[in-house]
Amino acid sequence: MCTGISLASIEGSHFLGRTQEYNVDFDYIGVQIPAKLKITESIEEWETVYSVVGVGVKEEQNKVAQSVIDGVNEFGLGGITQYFAEFNEYSSIAEIKQAGKFPLLAEGFIFWVLANCKDTKEVEEKISTVAIADISPDGKEGAGLPQHFMFTDAAGRTIVVEPSKKLGFDVYENPVGVMTNSPKFDWHLTNLENYTGLSDVNATGSEFRDTKVLSAGKGSGLHGIPGDYTATSRFVRAAYILKFSDPVAEKDLVNKAFHILSTSDIVKGVIKLDESKGMDRQYTQYTSIYDLSKKQMYVKVYENFVIQTIKFDEAIKNAKEIKVYELTKQEQYEALN
Repeated sequence: MCTGISLASIEGSHFLGRTQEYNVDFDYIGVQIPAKLKITESIEEWETVYSVVGVGVKEEQNKVAQSVIDGVNEFGLGGITQYFAEFNEYSSIAEIKQAGKFPLLAEGFIFWVLANCKDTKEVEEKISTVAIADISPDGKEGAGLPQHFMFTDAAGRTIVVEPSKKLGFDVYENPVGVMTNSPKFDWHLTNLENYTGLSDVNATGSEFRDTKVLSAGKGSGLHGIPGDYTATSRFVRAAYILKFSDPVAEKDLVNKAFHILSTSDIVKGVIKLDESKGMDRQYTQYTSIYDLSKKQMYVKVYENFVIQTIKFDEAIKNAKEIKVYELTKQEQYEALN
């Protein structure tokens, strides 16, 4: 599932955020991956050009995955990835190589882009040299993880990249600053036409002959805004809340972003899947916000409402190994008496 937003402060600083919903529990950590690091956890080896801060995963035996699920690089380019079932078009490794392109796993695409591109223009240019292979995370062909991607750079330009054509990508300018899941992004933009009557002003009453009918009261301008957890509803909800919410200064922007994304929060047990026990609950595992100007990450995990933050560290940019930041996953409360 997942919901993503890009937004700006009054001063013009840009931010990118997302909720991460999944039914598989991972040991999430904060990481900073240095530049010039050889990446071996890929179909073919490659080397990072830029350093990246983001949410990573600790694997078995405390091994750290050479990737990020979402992140920001040293130039303020941020990226997020979300599920994109039924519309992704992946290719075999043989087809990709025959086309003269570099094969990537879907779950490694965000990291490859952030480690190789300075801004969204470079993203558009460099993704023409790669394609996503139809390989599952366990290395089997024919079941690549369906994903699409959103990027915002330090200048505020936001694009959506969808692997919805063979050996290539459809790239869309994102004028509303929202991405959820399937269908394709352009369909979601068209679907907004069904909700143009929504308003941030309470509806007035109406008269029928001699009878006056009162409006539903506070919030009636938003009457009809979808409240379920489908991708289509979450897109509309996030788009209009982002549109109607008050502009805020940079110091208040992270708070605003977390409030907007909280409207997509999924509590354990609300979304049940036809899977084995332990994998049958899809819920909001974490929410992350990236300050693209300061290159700083803010993250809130399901178990702990305290917002944890990690800054890009120039000293680690040219390190020899990945820097790990353990996230506190126990509840934290402030006792007032």
